[in-house]
Amino acid sequence: MSLIFGDKLNNEDNLFGLHLDYSFNNMSLSEAQDRMNTFNFGLFYTHKFDENWHLNVNFMAKYQRGAAGISPYDLGDANLNSLYTDAEVTRKINYFSIPATMRYVIKQTYFLELGPQLSARTKAKDVFEAELSQGDLTLDVDIRDQVQRMDFGFVTGLGLYIGKDKINSLGLRYQGGLSDAMKDLAGKQNHSQIAIYANLPIGRGKMKNQ
Repeated sequence: MSLIFGDKLNNEDNLFGLHLDYSFNNMSLSEAQDRMNTFNFGLFYTHKFDENWHLNVNFMAKYQRGAAGISPYDLGDANLNSLYTDAEVTRKINYFSIPATMRYVIKQTYFLELGPQLSARTKAKDVFEAELSQGDLTLDVDIRDQVQRMDFGFVTGLGLYIGKDKINSLGLRYQGGLSDAMKDLAGKQNHSQIAIYANLPIGRGKMKNQ
């Protein structure tokens, strides 16, 4: 895409490239004791309406949310229950996600952003990890049927454009869930995520200073 569209996508009004982030995740009412840390990536597109207002859209192909340190539950098998009675459970839910924000830019460098986020669940599993005298045990339990297909949320954050041409960006985001992620569990389990991210334009070497 860089070779075909680089000159058109990356100019004074438009930026297109890679989005990378490292996130810290949790879920409300999950009784999780720890955050789940993940690395996510996808593409971004930024359109500059003027010096102050920019639209930023991410297309997240690898995007994982969930929580860690969940207490083990009944696996429906007495032998498995005995092996994993003291296990720690990490809930890993994969999504294809599209967060879209409006940015208000100050002095062509600093920005605040806010907008909606729509996510479609692809995979979901609970990972049981137990330490036994004979060694470590891991069990993956497919929970796709227990997780809602769609998840709705919001994004808010702050960041800055860096570099000579102010086209790379770094930022800090809070991404919160508005819908119930789980189907059959009591209470409303919302996702929450804090992410440190970078947007790196593709084909930026072709851009002309204007």
